[in-house]
Amino acid sequence: MKKIFLLILVTFIQVSIYGQEAIDFEFSFPENSHFTIEQSTDNSGTMKITGPAHEIDALKKAGYSQNRKMKYLMNYTSEYVTGNKTSDSFPFNFSYSNINFDIDSDGKKQKKEGGFPNLILKGNIVNEKLAIVQPANTGSSQDQFVNAIPKYFTLDFPKRSNMKIGESFTVKRNADNKTEGYSFSGDIKYTLIKIENELAYFSISVIFKNNPTSNLKSTGNGNGEMIYNYKEKFIQSEKMKISFSSSQNQTVKIVADNILVTSYELKNLVKN
Repeated sequence: MKKIFLLILVTFIQVSIYGQEAIDFEFSFPENSHFTIEQSTDNSGTMKITGPAHEIDALKKAGYSQNRKMKYLMNYTSEYVTGNKTSDSFPFNFSYSNINFDIDSDGKKQKKEGGFPNLILKGNIVNEKLAIVQPANTGSSQDQFVNAIPKYFTLDFPKRSNMKIGESFTVKRNADNKTEGYSFSGDIKYTLIKIENELAYFSISVIFKNNPTSNLKSTGNGNGEMIYNYKEKFIQSEKMKISFSSSQNQTVKIVADNILVTSYELKNLVKN
């Protein structure tokens, strides 16, 4: 009898500790809440330029060298307020309380800091995805700038049910600039590695490759970590580090090597 009781007790403890073996993944925000999202992009690297003498002379007259060092840092903080979530609606408002740039291109430095706390953008669920339904539209020059800031919630995260440790999903991110002549995409693979309390931990692997039509040829890879609150259905934090190389072989040949570090964190969560 004691052995049977002991077996039941051990089984109960194992189920209590290891019972949470799977989660349902869906990108969303905490309901009826106010919170802050902080994001940053830190891109640093080198660029080597070669070409005809007249092209190099023009470059030097503009104050740039053939071997350039560059650093681009962008931080922005946004404030969110969310409402009730239903199957076909999840209204939320947000604004950018602080935005700052710190750019150093071959010794030419530029810094800018500000924010648009009174410029309110609105979002909702569109075709089961979070999307902007009211962009900045004040008629001022700042509208285009604010609307062009990358919105993390527009990324195409999939819904996954009963996701177990070791399983993964892939999100594709694209960059396309016809003016500059580059186009590349990245496959970002999220693998569930740990479930603890209300949090799920994912490892991230990244592979970047250029599109065939791109003038700028780019390849790269990276890694990172994402922490997901599966009870409230929101990504608590994400950080990635990516190394990539780019080249352009036209009249002027350009070879560049960069390290890109990005971060995202949802904090200061207060329920309404």
